[in-house]
This record gives sequence, structure tokens and C-alpha cells, in this order.
Amino acid sequence: MLDMVEPTGLVCGYRVDGVGVMEELAWADMDGALEAEDSVVWLHFDLADRRARAWIEKSTHIPAAGKALLLGSDTHMRIEVCGNGLAGIVGDLHHEFAEKFDQLDVLRLYLDNRCLISARRRPLAAIDKLRRSIGDGLKVDRPVAIIAQFLHHVTDTLGDLLIELTSNVDDLEDQLLAGKISDRIPELARIRRIVVRLRRHMVPQQHALISLLSRLPAWIDVEGAAGLRNAIERLSALGHDLDLVQERARLLGDQLSSRLMEATNRNLYVLSIVTAIFLPMTLVTGIFGMNLGGLPEQQDPLGFWYGMAIMVALGGGALFLLRRRKML
Repeated sequence: MLDMVEPTGLVCGYRVDGVGVMEELAWADMDGALEAEDSVVWLHFDLADRRARAWIEKSTHIPAAGKALLLGSDTHMRIEVCGNGLAGIVGDLHHEFAEKFDQLDVLRLYLDNRCLISARRRPLAAIDKLRRSIGDGLKVDRPVAIIAQFLHHVTDTLGDLLIELTSNVDDLEDQLLAGKISDRIPELARIRRIVVRLRRHMVPQQHALISLLSRLPAWIDVEGAAGLRNAIERLSALGHDLDLVQERARLLGDQLSSRLMEATNRNLYVLSIVTAIFLPMTLVTGIFGMNLGGLPEQQDPLGFWYGMAIMVALGGGALFLLRRRKML
């Protein structure tokens, strides 16, 4: 379903009948469905297609401010009152976020009591799930209900991702306690980057949605407001889980840094001990390697062995002193 995009730039279009059943619309049927006073319509466009952008630009159903937001390049999360409707930018995950976690994206939308116009530049995970739900028989009666369902799918998508990240953090924590995490440092760094990007992407959206609840338009009835509020509360609840994963990943990073520092200190300690033991020997070899006249034992056939004995004695003495001072 993801790749079923009409050559006109329409990703999908639906007309909602009186009982909430969604009937697919083709490009040629869009204007007629929007003109009908008793119809509810959702049109979802691919902004990469110039024909989609041209249709939005010429549409008489979208106010100028809504067109500017739909066709703009700004990705700041917000939802604003726009004429008799609402226009906004809300976050979603790229369809291939698991493999391309740097590709967070947004959904641009305009809605009023009878129509929802949405647009994106790249395939989005939650929108794709929403389309699958419609294909499975999902029933909605108003555009605000479609937005609520979209937010539920965003929550589900994020929830699945957070479960996966939590499982990965649990695995890394077990390996850290077992002292086997040195080869999983890239994985921990990947988790921390994902969480930081998600938080930077989703927190502004939660603020915008919570702010919307205090200024809902009059055409959103009690049932629609309750459904939207429930969807926003579910999405906001994920913020705590996101913070928890971020904190655990940060603590794991701190513990890993501490373990690596301990290992480095142990290595430096061993190196210092070895240096302290061999330093007197190095001094002896340096003195007898000066090739100056008058050095003792130069003509003695046992001179080499005398030198070796001195070095062994000095090394043994250094080792004795280190142990006596409890440094070894």
C-alpha cells in the first residue's frame, strides 16, 4: 500500500459516507466530493509531485494561511487556527526509520468540519498504518476523528520503537554487568542518538497538541474532542518512557566510561610498575654504554656477568621496595 501513489501526486483519497465507511477517491473525483455538502473527504498528497502542489495552490477549499503551511518548508511543530479550520505540522517517523533513524519527518495538514487535506514529502510510518486500518474496515465520521486515529498510530509506532530500544538497553545492561560490553559501544551510541532525535522531534509536538486542547474550534463536537483528547494523552504518556530510556542509556554510558577509565588506570599502573622495576637496569646499561675511557671492568672477561648481576640486584631491590610499600 505504501507505493500506491497515483501519477497525479495523490497518495490516497477517501470519501466518508453517513455511517463512517471510507470509500476510495481517484484524482478525477476529488473536486466533486469536496463540492458535495453532505460529504466528508480526506485527501493525502505527495508534495514531491508538482501536480499535487499545483492543486493545493489552486484549491478554493484551503485558506491562504493553510496553503502556505502545506506547501512551506518549515518543520516547526504547531497547530494553528486557520480561517474556519485548523492547519498544522505534526511529527511522524520515516517509513524506514529502523534503518534510517536520522530521517524523522512531518505531516502537514489542514482540516475543517468536512475535509482533511494532508501532505508529506516522504513515506510516513503512522500514515501507512492508518491506511492499512482503513483497508481493514476502520470507520470514522469526521476529519478530527481521522487525526485522532493518526495520533493513535503515531503512539503505536513510537511505542513499538521504545519497546525495542528498552530491550536493547536491557541487553546492554546485562552485558555491562558481565563485563562484556566493550564490543557493543557503537550500539549504545546508536540508541542514544535515536532517543535524542526522537525527543527533539516529539516533545514540541506534544506541547502543540496539548495547547490545541484548550482552544478547540466550535465545530468539533464533544465526542470528537474526547477522542482527540484521548489520543493526545496516549501520545503524551510516551514522553515518560522516552525520558526513562534516555536516562538509562545515559547511565549506561557513564558506567561504561567508568569501566573504560578503570581499565586504562589498571594498564597505566602495570606500566608504571614495569617502568619502576626496569628503570635502575636502564640506568646501568646507559652508564656502561657511554664508550668513555676509564669505565671499570672493560678488560675483565667476567665484566658482562658483573653488569648483569648488578642489574638483577637493582631490579630485585626495586621489586622488594615496591612490595614493602604495598604498591605491588
